[in-house]
Amino acid sequence: MHAGAVDSLRSCAVRRLTALLLLGAALLSMQAVAQSPTVPTIASGATATARAVRLRPPVIDIVTVNNSGELTAANASAAVAAARDAGAAAAIGRSASIGMTEVRRGGNPVQIAPAGFAYPMGVTVLPLEMVATTMGPSISGLMTADTVVMGQLTASLRGAAAGDTVTVVAANGTPTTMTVALVADDATIGGTELLMSPAAADRLGVVQSSSVVMWNPSSRAAIDAALSAHGLINTTVRIRRSWEPFDPDSTIGMAQTKRALGEFAYRVNGDGSVTLDSTWLSTYITYGAIQGLRLSSGCNAQVRPALQAAMNEVVAAGLAGTINYADANSAGGCFGPRFNRLTPDSSVGFLSRHSWGQAIDTNTQGSCQGCAPPDMNCATVRIFRKHGFAWGGNFLVPDGMHFEWVGDPRDQYSYPSRFCPNPASDAAPLTNGDTLRATLFEDAGLTPE
Repeated sequence: MHAGAVDSLRSCAVRRLTALLLLGAALLSMQAVAQSPTVPTIASGATATARAVRLRPPVIDIVTVNNSGELTAANASAAVAAARDAGAAAAIGRSASIGMTEVRRGGNPVQIAPAGFAYPMGVTVLPLEMVATTMGPSISGLMTADTVVMGQLTASLRGAAAGDTVTVVAANGTPTTMTVALVADDATIGGTELLMSPAAADRLGVVQSSSVVMWNPSSRAAIDAALSAHGLINTTVRIRRSWEPFDPDSTIGMAQTKRALGEFAYRVNGDGSVTLDSTWLSTYITYGAIQGLRLSSGCNAQVRPALQAAMNEVVAAGLAGTINYADANSAGGCFGPRFNRLTPDSSVGFLSRHSWGQAIDTNTQGSCQGCAPPDMNCATVRIFRKHGFAWGGNFLVPDGMHFEWVGDPRDQYSYPSRFCPNPASDAAPLTNGDTLRATLFEDAGLTPE
């Protein structure tokens, strides 16, 4: 057959096949239209009538497990196994207190620490998958090796905003500049000052594991049963559940402490001692006896009225003998800049609450740190709670000599404290529906004595 004839036949066949395919497609399209509802024609573009509101992430149950100091391998292993048994996700969290030397906006200073000093900043380090699930992808998506998320209260204390840069100095001793990616709602990020990704923490040398964080268990009963089965319900482990009521002996976090008692800049000296900036000292630390407490080291001026009221009531109630004045005046006291006794290594950076003149120590023998049960009189404990002090006797490592100002009454909270629980009160429980969720990471960088 002639080549032209062959090409003609091939072209004809292709046209017939194409026509059949087009016919089939048309029939299928007609069938789909017949089975679909009628879609109205859009006559004009959409018009916004209200500003969009960013929704908070769904309520997800969170549980944290930690021990005093660095998280032990045994507790970490047991907690991860408990999470697995309860159908929960789990990851290792970190926390630290780091020094911040400056905040800048477009290269211009917003807050600059005195030369050689830094402002203490509480840091929580959480895995991105945990942040995405429990706080929202709008937060986790901004967390990189070069960024931090700053809490609203912390940002307000220094006039910081998203897009600013902060220079921080952590365990590795190298100043590092990072960008504030977001100023977040404090309750959403659990009350911490700075939220970081593991990659950012690695840059700063913040490597100490502080807790196992679990989220989204199959049920609350399941996680409690698993924690018990793995031996974690004991007096050496602290378990926090996001749905639990407020603990009357819980302390306030770094940001709240600074708002109430002032923000100082500090310097770590060659011998490991701590020096605070003179401006803060002259403004906040005052001297003078209170009901037999000489307080020769001084105390925060904002704490003094509450301490005076508590001591007045102790004396009026005939309980003056429950306070060891000689002990308090020689070995106890209020103000004393130093690192926490449980974290004395300055590379970790946990400053004592006494650095703010926030706490008073007395009865340092029978109610010493680690003494259990502490010998502090429970009636005296409740009077101090009434006047806005948390008591250290129920810290993870009991510290019965320690009363720490928190600024609000704690004597009516019904809570199953290990020592000196408040009496149950139907009239004024003062819980008001508050749970630990909003403050779950608040004590990062400011651990109890």
